[in-house]
Amino acid sequence: MTNTTHNGGPPIDWEAIEALPEFRELARGRARFAWIAGVLGVGYGALYVVLAAIAHDLMRTSLGGSFSLGFAGGVSLVLVTWAITFAYMRRSRLVWAPMEARVRELAREVAPAAADAAGRFVRGDAAPAGTREEIVR
Repeated sequence: MTNTTHNGGPPIDWEAIEALPEFRELARGRARFAWIAGVLGVGYGALYVVLAAIAHDLMRTSLGGSFSLGFAGGVSLVLVTWAITFAYMRRSRLVWAPMEARVRELAREVAPAAADAAGRFVRGDAAPAGTREEIVR
């Protein structure tokens, strides 16, 4: 999709934007994080389910009182999920947000008329009046 419009505005050259090295780096970084976090989260969850299904004695092992290894594994699964979520949020704030800002700047240079007219690459309260609501729709 080379030249598409946004809400009837001027065409935006998406292929030119996607060809930017900064955009590619951003996309690769997010994809890499998603794969690593996905493999970690799903792999750990699958391991827990498999152990719960076939290793009853192991999961029943007491760690103190009625606190079993199976219960500890379930709690740690929730903690791993939270850790992945917080790692994503931190990486998004510290690494990807500045990269996104740079890509927006470069996108304005690639297609300045389309970006300015449609307000497509304006973020947050800096968007022209009405543009933000149109983008959300």
